[in-house]
Amino acid sequence: MAVEVHTLDNGLRVVLYRHKIDSVYMTLINRGSARFERPEELGISHILEHLLVRDPEMIYKIESLGEGLSNAETGSEEISYYFSFPHRNTLRGAKLMFRLWTTPISAREFELERRTITTEYIEETADPNFALDDLFRSKAWHGHPLEQDDTRRWQKNLPNLTLEQFAEFRQKTQCGRNTVLTVVGNVPTQPFLDVVRNGLDGMSAGELLPIKKFPLTPLEKFTVVKDVRPIDQVHCLLGFAHSELNARERLARSVLSTYLGGCTLFSSVLFRKIREERALVYYIESDTETFYDSGAWVVKWICAPGDVETVLNLVLEEIVKISRDGMPLKEFRRSRHILALNRESELEEPVTISEALAEETIRYGKPSDPARWPAQVRRARQEEVIEFAQKHLNPQRAVLAMFGPVENLEPRILV
Repeated sequence: MAVEVHTLDNGLRVVLYRHKIDSVYMTLINRGSARFERPEELGISHILEHLLVRDPEMIYKIESLGEGLSNAETGSEEISYYFSFPHRNTLRGAKLMFRLWTTPISAREFELERRTITTEYIEETADPNFALDDLFRSKAWHGHPLEQDDTRRWQKNLPNLTLEQFAEFRQKTQCGRNTVLTVVGNVPTQPFLDVVRNGLDGMSAGELLPIKKFPLTPLEKFTVVKDVRPIDQVHCLLGFAHSELNARERLARSVLSTYLGGCTLFSSVLFRKIREERALVYYIESDTETFYDSGAWVVKWICAPGDVETVLNLVLEEIVKISRDGMPLKEFRRSRHILALNRESELEEPVTISEALAEETIRYGKPSDPARWPAQVRRARQEEVIEFAQKHLNPQRAVLAMFGPVENLEPRILV
């Protein structure tokens, strides 16, 4: 099941991955979002994401073919659309999706969607997960373009956005060289490419939006940032921002994250020691983020206000232990094995494959072969995991973001 890459005359790349499934899953992705927005157009990517899939009549026709558009999202550096169709309806469905994605937008539609997004922002600013991410980014990426990836800033600037800004940004981002389409499933290659050409080859070639890399300014001390809300428990995010990683370093970070707080593992170190042995939290998990010039490793949990400092130091204790004493070989091999098995499971998840191939192609210029994902994980080395912890997980440069009844909380590092 090799990956094929076909480039249209306007530079748009179509990535095909054969997969023995009954439906076909696609991701359409552009570089865009906060990294590429000027201050006066902050949030324009999000309204663009909404408007390009807004036509109710077209959506009705698409969903009549089964499945259709499943989601669209504005990330920190890309705008993505996910859709799928039963195999027999793929060509017709894709044709309609491309018509939807390229349809003109009226002033009335622009204003209606602005109202919709106003409601969305009110909901998101009250959501602990959005709030914690925004708080973390405001401190760890201060002075960096990604500092603008903040729901509150988008909300504040929404009334100022214009249809003219939308049209200009659309022309810049929705062009051939700045677009990748990934397809997972069994499609007839030439007929499908003909549909893509007829639907999208009319876009201008444009340019792939350039990446200007900015160094992160290291924090000089452990930083606490709060969003005070009248709720019972505290939502916490402990984050470690870091500079750009190479592929082996990203792999080491994933192995470490699996060991400490893998989100699907009841046997992760943090889950066992903080929930199972002490009953301080209901859930605790770690995750990673990757950007063009930086990234992060984070731990999230919810607990009672009086337990925040205790949980914080239990997490830091495990991190310091790895930096100081290393990671036990048995646990390293087990974590690497679990991560490799997770990659094997992902080979049965066409949505995951489609999204990953799209992100790889738009970011790095070429997709990997999913069949090799498990083998790539098995090349991780114990010393690389320890080196990542020593280099990037310094407690004195961490950020603790808190959401909830936290006005009088000042958690300290005690380890």
